[in-house]
Amino acid sequence: MKEKHITSGRKKQKQNTRDKILEASRQLLEKKVTLTMENVAEKAGISRATVYRYYTNIDSLSMDLILQLDVPNPETIFSNNEGASHKDAILGIQKVYLDFSLRNEQTSRQFLAAVLASSNPNMRRGKNRINTLKEHFKSNKVDLSEEDKEKLVHLSVLLMGIESIITAKDVCGLDNRTATDTLSWGLQMILKGCGVDK
Repeated sequence: MKEKHITSGRKKQKQNTRDKILEASRQLLEKKVTLTMENVAEKAGISRATVYRYYTNIDSLSMDLILQLDVPNPETIFSNNEGASHKDAILGIQKVYLDFSLRNEQTSRQFLAAVLASSNPNMRRGKNRINTLKEHFKSNKVDLSEEDKEKLVHLSVLLMGIESIITAKDVCGLDNRTATDTLSWGLQMILKGCGVDK
């Protein structure tokens, strides 16, 4: 979002317009409509020029949209998993991120598309998942080498985001429940193989 525009002049009116743009985008994504600046403007009942005053392109709009979602908070995840075994804590982390991806599937898909299409190296995905898992391993003793912990973190991340949901649903043809059950089973087998099944 163009911060200079939103912070100058009539702030409340500008915030309302921004909210209209984001709500129109959410509604389009819920209907599985690919976002364009034109269809967002039409849905929001504003001009395309107005949308461009707030967002330079559909990628910046998609980024702002994903940031408005209730992204899982690592502190809350750790609090909810307090006292759990390593296995159950890691599976709990996976469940939180899979549930988030499914609740926000269309927005997450649009965000992923924007990240993949962008040449901006600062547009990254998966950072929250990686940091949450790294923090779990930093706070809990696991009988693995540092190198193996790092590999386990990366492999676990592959099984707990929109990328894995897309693969499970679009490639394998699984429904939501079967997809999450299969991804959970996969992570359980990996944890068991690494000796982190307690």
